[in-house]
Amino acid sequence: MSADQCRLVYAIGYLSVTFAAPKTGKSLLALSVAPDAATGRGFPTGRVSEPSRVMYYNAEDDLAGIKGRVSVVLQDWSIPQSEIVWQLFEVSGVASVSPIVPIKGDKGDKGDKGEIVEPAFQALANLIKCQGIALAIFDPLQDLSQGPETKEVFRALGGRIRALASDTGAAAGLIHHTRKPSHGMAPTLDDGRGGSTLRGVVRFNLLLVPMTESQAAQAGVGDFRHYFRIGEAKNNLAPPSSDRNRWFEKTGMTIANGLNVATIRLWTWLEAFGDTTVNHTCRVRTATADRETLPREGSQARDWVGKIIAKVLGLDPSKAAARLTAKASLKRWIETDVLRIETLPHGDKGKTCPCVVAGDNNHGGRRAGVIGKEHPPPVQRPADAVGAHQPLFRCQQQPAAIAQPKAERPVHFKGK
Repeated sequence: MSADQCRLVYAIGYLSVTFAAPKTGKSLLALSVAPDAATGRGFPTGRVSEPSRVMYYNAEDDLAGIKGRVSVVLQDWSIPQSEIVWQLFEVSGVASVSPIVPIKGDKGDKGDKGEIVEPAFQALANLIKCQGIALAIFDPLQDLSQGPETKEVFRALGGRIRALASDTGAAAGLIHHTRKPSHGMAPTLDDGRGGSTLRGVVRFNLLLVPMTESQAAQAGVGDFRHYFRIGEAKNNLAPPSSDRNRWFEKTGMTIANGLNVATIRLWTWLEAFGDTTVNHTCRVRTATADRETLPREGSQARDWVGKIIAKVLGLDPSKAAARLTAKASLKRWIETDVLRIETLPHGDKGKTCPCVVAGDNNHGGRRAGVIGKEHPPPVQRPADAVGAHQPLFRCQQQPAAIAQPKAERPVHFKGK
């Protein structure tokens, strides 16, 4: 199974880790996955499955906060509370009489000291087997340990949780922080605390990537901090608007006690060129050809062609999002020869500059910007292709051998 297909997959008997920087939305995603698996409703994708028993353990939030976030998920998707009774077990490690501490040590110690607490793992194993837990999510990893945050400690803890999953037959999920990436650098799985030592003991590695300020301008949204996507298990080379990305929006809802609680919803990236029609294309080409003074290519020019494009599209060229849309449209129209760049004289001093003229592509077609007989219609993707909607929570039954047989298919959890 490809990395793209298993972005939201937890594996029976294996450990999966979700990496993200603080405040990205990893806990909000986990608190959507847990009720989704517990109810089998398949929100927000619309695909249903058999309900599974789920344990969500949060080591940094109190129980009231956890239940409030679960309540807002149920409210948002009109799911009655009764559907998670004896299906979803929320556990808080805050102010608990005996919190789960799987590993102990001195956090101030710079060495690799860290002792696995076997009674804690035995208690977890008994709970999972007794209640028939199919999925156990632990959030976040660093608060499960009282030892130093070293590679050795993370390797030991990850390996022991993987053994717990293997012994109980449940899927285990860890929520883990990444280091702060360098300025201007996109986060990768290597930025996870513990690095490759932790990744080496898990079956699936997921990376949550926050939206950047430039992407927000390109998508035409307000606060870029309200959006994130699930990246690939390996370096994600797909553009942010690609079907290979699944985006989420962080939002808030008011619950019964009057509190506004954060949650997430699926969000679709609106391609800047997506709403452009053939009529827009023809109007821009005609307006460009009819100009007495040819418009210029450079966006800093007073007579920039993007102003013509923005006017036809009904956009305000003073807005950053509108300017990015105009640039994207111009690029596509140049690629398809609707418009063309030519270096022509400009001004009275014999200077030249890149100007925009009408191209040879003046045929109507099925898609704006990709018109004319030279450009065939887009290939239709099958419903099960990469990027098609998948359940928010799915389980992949893993074979014992490393090599996966061709007949292997993902299966859903079934509650016991």
